[in-house]
Amino acid sequence: MNKAILFFIIIILPLVSKANYLENISFTDSTITIQHNGCYLKQSIEEQNKLIIVLDNCKTIKGKIIVSHPNVTDIHWAQHDKEVVWLVVTFLDKYSFEVNLSKHQYKICLSDCEQSVNGLLKINGILLQIPIQNMSINDFLDNSIGFLPKNIVKDGLPHFGSKRDDWCNKKRLHHGYDIYVNNVNVIATAYGKVTKVKQSKRSGLYVKLHHENELDTLYIHLRKSLVIEGQIVRAGDIIGKIDGPVGNAIDPQLHFEIKSNNKSIDPLPFIEQFYQFDSKIIAKINKYKKLLINNIIIRNNQVNKFLNSR
Repeated sequence: MNKAILFFIIIILPLVSKANYLENISFTDSTITIQHNGCYLKQSIEEQNKLIIVLDNCKTIKGKIIVSHPNVTDIHWAQHDKEVVWLVVTFLDKYSFEVNLSKHQYKICLSDCEQSVNGLLKINGILLQIPIQNMSINDFLDNSIGFLPKNIVKDGLPHFGSKRDDWCNKKRLHHGYDIYVNNVNVIATAYGKVTKVKQSKRSGLYVKLHHENELDTLYIHLRKSLVIEGQIVRAGDIIGKIDGPVGNAIDPQLHFEIKSNNKSIDPLPFIEQFYQFDSKIIAKINKYKKLLINNIIIRNNQVNKFLNSR
C-alpha cells in the first residue's frame, strides 16, 4: 500500500492524580506511538473494521485523532472502566498490525510495517524475532523442522507435538521447537521481563521471559545465562549461550517454547502466516512438512526396535 501524506499529530494529555497514566499519543508513518507511565498492555480486541488496544491499570481523559491515511479513518481513546483504557482504531478495509514494546512506550504499526530481517512470527499482536543471534529464517527452518537429529530415538524430532520418552515406555509430548546449533548466542525474541532463571535435570539451565499481552517464551538447554530474574530485556538482547549439550539433550540445541495464556502453542502456523507472501519460504516449509511425515515413521520403527531389543 502506498503511504498517503500523514499528519503528525501529538496529543498531550494532562497528568492525572494516579501514578499510571497515558502521557501522550502520536500518529505518523502508519504508526501509533503511546507514551505511558505504568499502563499494562493487555491482549488487543480485533473486530472487522476496528482494532481495540486495551491498556490496564491506566488512567486518561478521552481524546481523538483525525488522520489522513488510506485505510484509517480515526483513532480515539477513553476510560473504558475504572482501571482500563480503550484506544480504538477504525479502518475502512482489512488491516494488520504489529506491536513493539519498550518500558514506557508502545508502538502499534498499522500498515507498511517493515518485516524484520530476523522476524519469525507475530502472535497476540507482538512480533517475535528468531531467538538465535544473526540467524536467518532459512537457517532457522533448516536447523529445526528440517533437521534430523543423529539420535532420533532419545533426542526425538524437533517439531512441536513430537513424542518424548517413548523409548523408555513413558508418554510425553514436545511443547516447543528444537533448534540444533552450537557455540551461539541466544537472544530475547521480544521486549520483556525475565521471570525465571533456573536449572533442572531435564532442561539444564533455562530462562523464561514475560512479554505482556499474556505471552511468555522459554529458552532451554543453555550453557550460560547472561540475565537475572526481574531484569528488563529488549528484543535482540543476548540472554544466554548454547555451548554443548545440556540437560537431557543429546546434541547441542535450543529448545524454544512459546506460551500464550500459559498454554504452549505450535509456532509453525504463525510462521506460515507471517511468511505467507514469501513463496520460497513457504515452499521450504511444505518440503520439510512432507519429510517430517517420513521421519516420524522412521523414528517410530527405531523406537519399537530399541524397546524389543531390551
